[in-house]
Amino acid sequence: MFSFPRSDVKCSTEPCSNLCRIKNGFSHVSLSLQELSSFGLPPVWTAGGGSELNIVAVLNCMYDLIQLHRRGLRTLENMEVEQLKSNSNVDFLQLSTTRLKEQLEISKRENTGLLERERQLQLKVKSLQNCLKNEKEEVQKLQNVIASRASQYNHEMKRKEREFNKLKERLNQLLVDKKEKKQAIDVLNNIGRADGKRSLWKTEKTEAKHEGEMYKTLLSDYDTRQRELQLENAELRKVLQQMKKDMVSILSSRKQAAKGDKHEHGGTQAASEEEDEVFDSSKDSVELYCVHAREKLTNSIRLQWRRLKSHVERLDSQVSSAQTSESKTADAVPRETHEEEMDRLKLEIQQCKDFIQAQQQLLQQQLSSPCDEETASLLSDCYMLQEKERLGDEWKTLEEQRKIFERERRNFTEAAIRLSHEVLKRDLVLKHDLRKNDRLF
Repeated sequence: MFSFPRSDVKCSTEPCSNLCRIKNGFSHVSLSLQELSSFGLPPVWTAGGGSELNIVAVLNCMYDLIQLHRRGLRTLENMEVEQLKSNSNVDFLQLSTTRLKEQLEISKRENTGLLERERQLQLKVKSLQNCLKNEKEEVQKLQNVIASRASQYNHEMKRKEREFNKLKERLNQLLVDKKEKKQAIDVLNNIGRADGKRSLWKTEKTEAKHEGEMYKTLLSDYDTRQRELQLENAELRKVLQQMKKDMVSILSSRKQAAKGDKHEHGGTQAASEEEDEVFDSSKDSVELYCVHAREKLTNSIRLQWRRLKSHVERLDSQVSSAQTSESKTADAVPRETHEEEMDRLKLEIQQCKDFIQAQQQLLQQQLSSPCDEETASLLSDCYMLQEKERLGDEWKTLEEQRKIFERERRNFTEAAIRLSHEVLKRDLVLKHDLRKNDRLF
């Protein structure tokens, strides 16, 4: 006799259905037999055969039906668990897609910020290139000034030589005239000297002695003066040659050198014409030439002062424009670089102000104190040396700034390339994840 296990037997409190009754029992028995055969269970009773109902077969069929029912419940529970898992996976994928979209937006914003910073750096590079161009033009102008001054010194040397030759000729003429002088009447009862001493007799020996001493002193003075002028001109030529070499070494491009030669030729011609006119008009008196040289020196100092003032004003305008641009782009540019740029510009402004004050003091001293040719030449040489040193320092600073900006531009391009590669990698990862999600769904 087959028996169910006690753990599997459950009492059902549900009411029994009223489908089967005494009247329609056989018909329902046949229907239930058909259902059992459809489930693949053996029949427990045959309708045509008049056999009795097999209780063991009925119980086995009931047990099989209960097992089928439990299997169905278990499969239903498993399907519900799988559905919950799939829902949780869908939620997780949705969250991951939203997070990846946010990361994509952030990367796009960072990319736009980097592009804006690159544009600003390019604008700064252009402004610095313009400054470098202006500085080169100023160097060219100063080179022209140096060339004109060199031609001026050469003309002055020639003029001194002409004057020296004229004085020699005049001295020789005086000597010849003195020798060929005729006999004259001597004045008697000459007035005595103021000191009360008796004057010496005028004889040929005393007169010849005094004249010889006078000529000796004149010749010695002229010889010493000539030697001093020759030494001074030699030193000035050496200084000018050294300055020309330095300026040529500073200017590297051949085009600018060719332009500089043209400007120098034109400047030397103009300066030579002006100096010829000045020297022709000042042959008679040295004082007029000193006055003219002083006026020319003051005019050159004023011209240099105006150039320096325009240069400082241009620097101030550049500083103000840089400050406005940096104030507009304070979010893109870091605070440290902004402060460093401001400190550097303040230092440059202070240096320019100190240089302007020094130039003003020198100009006032030059205008207040009268100067001769030697002091004027020394002052002009000092100004030229100062200008050369200033130009060398500015050239060094410009070269350093150019190197710094080239390094920043290279770093920025490398960062932009890395960022583009990272963005492409993220896009590929996002596409790969989205394709996986599409395959899952």
